[in-house]
Amino acid sequence: MSRYSVVENPPAQLWNYFLEAFPGGNFEQCFEYGEIIKLAFPNSRNVRILALRNNEPVGIVQGNYSSYFGFGMTLGVMRGPLANFENEKYLLIVESLLKALENYAIKNRIIQAKILVPEAWQIQRVFTNLGYASSSFMNEYIVCLEKGADGLSKSISHNKRRNIKKATEKGVEVVQSRKYEDLLTFYSMLRAAEKRGDFSSFPLSWFEAAWKIYKPELSNVFLARWNGKNVSGVFTVVHGKTVYALAAGSLSEGWEARPNDKMHWEVMKWACQRGYSSYHMGLVTEPPPAEDSSAWGIWRWKREWNGTLKRIQIFYKLFSPSFKLILKAKETAEHARTRIKRIK
Repeated sequence: MSRYSVVENPPAQLWNYFLEAFPGGNFEQCFEYGEIIKLAFPNSRNVRILALRNNEPVGIVQGNYSSYFGFGMTLGVMRGPLANFENEKYLLIVESLLKALENYAIKNRIIQAKILVPEAWQIQRVFTNLGYASSSFMNEYIVCLEKGADGLSKSISHNKRRNIKKATEKGVEVVQSRKYEDLLTFYSMLRAAEKRGDFSSFPLSWFEAAWKIYKPELSNVFLARWNGKNVSGVFTVVHGKTVYALAAGSLSEGWEARPNDKMHWEVMKWACQRGYSSYHMGLVTEPPPAEDSSAWGIWRWKREWNGTLKRIQIFYKLFSPSFKLILKAKETAEHARTRIKRIK
């Protein structure tokens, strides 16, 4: 019998109280993240499960999924379950959370789970014991800011410093904003990047929800301006000691002035001045194939910041095999809609 009790949908205060024990931050597991998802996507559902030991919170897991025709599609979890890893029984905590998550999934007719877990947590064997499969990895790209702006400047590549200097000499300026019109400007540049790179990011509704729900002092748009025009932008949030660059975009007409380099550099300096310790630049795959020149360009651009790749392991579990065709039909329809939007 488990020594840990679990609670569904605990209050926000108790949830975020537990997260305070992790000063580095974990944005996708904070309470507000679930609220952002629910507001941004009308068909989405949120699940939060908290583990208790003697009425003290010792672990959490938050996930989101879309619901269609009474079925839950893919239950997605990012950087969870999260346990007090200083507790010698943390593997039992993770196991209790995963079992509770599966019970919830079965009760709500959820078809499958997709859980992304930092490899450094060393909880892989719990997933394996519970029947999860893992077939792929990704990496988080994180730049350490603990040595301050001067230390960071010395650590980045010579080419990156040269590009930042070039942008400065060409008159690129970076501004921080909480204006809604600047959010729309940023989003227009993100859409331009999506079309060029043939990828999908968050829809505008997600950024609008984050703008409304997340603390104003902890969510910002930074814009790089050149020749009187906004040519690059990034949307950031802060959780714990980490600044997350959740999405970025640019207009190709400004590339000659290197606005992306200048913009991210100014955000990192801003973060250093406020005592933040990390700049999270998103997920990246393993090094791309040699023939994919555009992907290699992005890969090299990020690596020039001299950050750290932290491996993320992706676990899957199919809860309802008989409903897999429903999930496939939904994914096919969404893919077709995405392609149409890109063409437009």
